[in-house]
This record gives sequence, structure tokens and C-alpha cells, in this order.
Amino acid sequence: MIQAIAIDDEVNALGIISTYSKSIADFKLIHIFSDPIKGLEYIQQNTQINCVFLDIQMNKLNGLDLAKKINPTLKVVITTAYPDYALQGFELDVADYLLKPFSFERFNRSIHKIKALINGNNNQQIPKLKLDFQDVIFVRTDYKTQKIRIMDILYIEGSGNYVTIHTTKLKYLVLQNLKSFEEQLTPYQFIRIHKSFIISLSHLDSIEKSYIKIGDQEIPLSESYKDTFNQFLDLNFKQF
Repeated sequence: MIQAIAIDDEVNALGIISTYSKSIADFKLIHIFSDPIKGLEYIQQNTQINCVFLDIQMNKLNGLDLAKKINPTLKVVITTAYPDYALQGFELDVADYLLKPFSFERFNRSIHKIKALINGNNNQQIPKLKLDFQDVIFVRTDYKTQKIRIMDILYIEGSGNYVTIHTTKLKYLVLQNLKSFEEQLTPYQFIRIHKSFIISLSHLDSIEKSYIKIGDQEIPLSESYKDTFNQFLDLNFKQF
């Protein structure tokens, strides 16, 4: 069971989260706060909370500063109308980043992601989810923040503290670890198949014994990830 609170100084935003929450099983929005200071005090005094929906631009306390003050085991979902904060949010290892205005489907997908993170089984019990073609990520590359459509990502290649995001058009080099992308993209049917590779199943063309093909690119399929990969396929796709 997810027990969450929402902190946002916009009453309408809190109303939308409250309305969406009523239609989701095993999820309880136990309190909402328009005052971030009171919200922080509530978090510090109530240990049953395991999730916080948090706006960024608030009058009394910036949401990113608030996130730094709470227990890191809490799953934080950023809810904001400003995409420029995405990189800072992911650096804080937030569970998700909802760009206002967001749909019920997108909100529900965020809840699925949180459940997977809390249960500690991100790869093995992935809900079957529909890709939202409007969803994007923002990454810092070449001294700018770049918007990338999730549907355009073919695969992500890790090397030390850097990853290369291979898309249908270009490649982007980002100072980030592969694990952070794995956590954010799993609900979009991305799966890790090697210590250095995460792939999009939407773009997968064929599966060989020791590698998979995306276009003309052969990407190694590691033995240590093969069982999880096959379970993911069984859960999400029909096979004949």
C-alpha cells in the first residue's frame, strides 16, 4: 500500500491529485498541504508515509530544498509546470517527474513505478503499460538541457559515469549513471539486458542467442540479465 501526501501551493493542482487518487487501488492520499512548511513538519512526524508528491516553485520553501530535508527512503514525485527543473530533480534521485498538466493515465503510471520501487522488484513485476507518445525526458548535454521524446530512444549505453542515449535521429552524451535511467524508463518498456545497455522493446527487431538487434545494431544480451529479460517479455508481450 502506498501512503502519500501532496504538497503544492496551487489548490487546483492538489484537487487534481486528490481526484485521480480516488480511482487507484492500493494507493491512499492521506493528506494534502498548500503550505510546504506544514507539509515538511508532517513528514518528519509521520513515519507511515512512503511517497510525497511535491511541487517545486512554492512561496515559503522551494520543493527541491524540501526534498533534501526528508528521509531519502521516501519516494518523491515532482509535479511542476517547469521542465527546466528536470535535471535537478533526477540528481536528487526522485521517483518520477510529472509535468503539469498531466493526465490520469500518466499519474497512474507514476503510481505503478512507485509500487515497483517500493517492492524492490523493478524488473521482475512490471505492469503492462501503454507508452504515452507525449512523454519526454530532459538531460544535460553540451552545456544545455535537451528534451528527448521517450518514443525516440532506441537504447542507452553506459560507460563509467557517462551514458550515451541513442535515438532515432542523434546520440547524446550525458554525465549520469545507467541505473538512474533504468529506474525512470522501466515503466515505458525499457529493460536492462547487459551491465552497459538498456534497450527499448518498442524498437527491438529480433532476439538472437547472445544479442538483440535494433536496426542494424547488435547489442549484447548478458547471461546474468537473460532470465529477467525473458520474464519481462512473457509479461508484456504475446509470443507464439
